[in-house]
Amino acid sequence: MEFKKLALAAAVAAAPMSALALEPVSDATLSGVTGQDGISIGLETNLSMDILVHDTDGFTGNTDSGAIVIENFGLSSDGGTGDAIINLDIDAGANTGADPTLQINVSLGDTATSTDTVIDMGELRVANSNRTATSTDAADWGATNTTTGDALIDLGSITLGAGTDLTIQLGNEPQGNMIALATTITNGINIANFALNDAGGTITGGAIGASNVAIIDNGGANLTTDIGIDADTNGLVVSLNQLGDAANGIDVQMVDQYLGTTGGVIGDVEITGLNLNGTTLTITGH
Repeated sequence: MEFKKLALAAAVAAAPMSALALEPVSDATLSGVTGQDGISIGLETNLSMDILVHDTDGFTGNTDSGAIVIENFGLSSDGGTGDAIINLDIDAGANTGADPTLQINVSLGDTATSTDTVIDMGELRVANSNRTATSTDAADWGATNTTTGDALIDLGSITLGAGTDLTIQLGNEPQGNMIALATTITNGINIANFALNDAGGTITGGAIGASNVAIIDNGGANLTTDIGIDADTNGLVVSLNQLGDAANGIDVQMVDQYLGTTGGVIGDVEITGLNLNGTTLTITGH
């Protein structure tokens, strides 16, 4: 009897909500509400992290495990927050000869406000790795005895102009690559405060670097890119189909190029017409 009373009470309580019952919504119907099919994600954040790359067997003569440590790697915008729009779309392969494809488009920066995206590449150091070739325990992660003082390399910060678009296709790849960076980067790529430090040996304290390095189209103000990134059995394959002007490549402009830091500025250095179009880079482990 108590069960019947409970069921009746539940039915009465649910009656006013019956008009709000959930029903399946088709993609076409949803697109009428959102303005488009697929999923769009807006990301505003400041990212900061350390990255460790472990080498478990060292090199000839030094076979202990070691690690590359990149400290203070981060992402932000010149307005204080990292602005990115991530759009996800799925092609079910209904077109003739097409297989299903998941497409992820990442747009960095805000073209409406000309907000650039700044990637802080951090500082590169080396350390004693807790990993070994046979490590299985979770406690074996991490590193100790990280080099102190000046970093080996101050990787600087990379500024990407608003509207930089990266397209990732998984499954089938109708664009021809797993990842494609085919876009025009406003004001090119700017790398600030890169420095290679002399931190060891008998002569130390100096550095080789520049206050800013700009990479732009030859004779232009922006940077045109058509770059494909794929993974094959040999490693990561980066195809520079076009980097810069189609005929003459890129210009590299280095401001305050210095050798030795204190009093070592030799001036501004410019490289013009560096043509890497058609170059393929393969990155593998060994």
